[in-house]
Amino acid sequence: MQIAVISGSPKGEMSVTLQYVRFLEEAFPEHTFSVVHAGRDIRSIERQEEAWEGLLATVTASDGVLWATPVYVMLVPAQLKRFIELVGERNATDAFSGKYAACLTTSIRYFDHTAHAYLHGICDDLEMRYVGFCSAHMEDLRNEVFQEQLVLFFSDFLEATAERRPVQRAFPPLPAPSSPYARKTPPAAVDTRGKRVVILHDAEPGSGLAAMVDGLAACYGSSARVAHIRDAGMKGACLGCCRCALDNTCVYDDGFRAFWEEYVVPADILVMAGTVRDRFLSAAWKQFFDRSFFNGHIPAFKGKQVAYLVDGPLGHLATLREVLTGLAVMEGANLAGIVTGEPGSEIDAALHALAERSVRLSERGYVAPVTFPAVAGHKVFRDEIWGGMRAIFKADDRYYRQHGLYDFPTRDYARRIGVRATSLVMTIPSVRRDVVKNMPSHMIQPLKKAIESSRVLAERKAER
Repeated sequence: MQIAVISGSPKGEMSVTLQYVRFLEEAFPEHTFSVVHAGRDIRSIERQEEAWEGLLATVTASDGVLWATPVYVMLVPAQLKRFIELVGERNATDAFSGKYAACLTTSIRYFDHTAHAYLHGICDDLEMRYVGFCSAHMEDLRNEVFQEQLVLFFSDFLEATAERRPVQRAFPPLPAPSSPYARKTPPAAVDTRGKRVVILHDAEPGSGLAAMVDGLAACYGSSARVAHIRDAGMKGACLGCCRCALDNTCVYDDGFRAFWEEYVVPADILVMAGTVRDRFLSAAWKQFFDRSFFNGHIPAFKGKQVAYLVDGPLGHLATLREVLTGLAVMEGANLAGIVTGEPGSEIDAALHALAERSVRLSERGYVAPVTFPAVAGHKVFRDEIWGGMRAIFKADDRYYRQHGLYDFPTRDYARRIGVRATSLVMTIPSVRRDVVKNMPSHMIQPLKKAIESSRVLAERKAER
């Protein structure tokens, strides 16, 4: 079979993900693998018709397509995102329609599921037959057990392609674009109480998003600073070189760091506004998110109120909502809200409510307790940095040490002693019977004591 491999890595032949593809080439020598470097060659693909046509010819001639890409900031790299946009912009979907497809990713398995869901949705939109995915840790290829898993994954993909296995669509088509938003009522200005408000966007003049940005800015009065992300002067997307790992300095010498320091760092309330392109925001926004990785794994929005304006069918894009939410909470911020430009959503009122709420929460210093994605994400970062990445990610290691983020339970010696003592006592049959019998009571006793001794409750009672 002819397998077209669409490589999303900007590193070309030096890609970690591509080494997994090379392993598959060795494991399946009877099949032909043709690699298209969509990530590395995105500029020439955009500008040179010959490069574009050659890529489409490779896909057209293939029996199946393997998307092979690293995961950058919860999704595919901006370069691959831009390639996917070009397929739609240039009406090139026929080259992909009917092809069997699978995806192979490498990462530290942090939000890899959102990258897979995005590619699955794209394959459905291109009318491809999506078979499945293989998620690899960057070091997994060194493990023979994983090598066997990789062979089985690809064998299933080949069998599906050869058998023309029926595949059902998982992601419904997106609705047709609605009429652009236009404000119906004059905005009422909100007292920002000295809070610094920044709205970043990629809106085109006269677009619905531009109207949403203007409407929200008007709600904040003269306090909001509004900037287009093109003003960051980014020369290119993240290269995955990890030069920033040592001291949070990007290899690019352009205006992005200065833009970040001017707008993002001082903001108390940060609003990011974008239009849906395929199943995510634009490649320009993805490039912005990827380039923010110069901060490493240090929470860059810590203590801020973060909000989003989304022009497009967000209600049909659970993965996009999950990524936007994850970006806020994983960076230490509070998600103040998301306003969408979808029909019937009372946009004027929603924009005003967002302005009021973001100021109120910022004044109170509120950051919501984290849920599973942030808890699990922190543990992934903590374990990966401590377990080996700290040799290179020096800046992360310093931050994690200074802020007590290496919070392994095994280092909590008092807890270890307590757990051990409880375990020993629980070996006594009479004690074990009593604990089992009265388990609910045992569980709530420390919580009842916390209520009785609460300083917060005492202060609130005194205020009344």
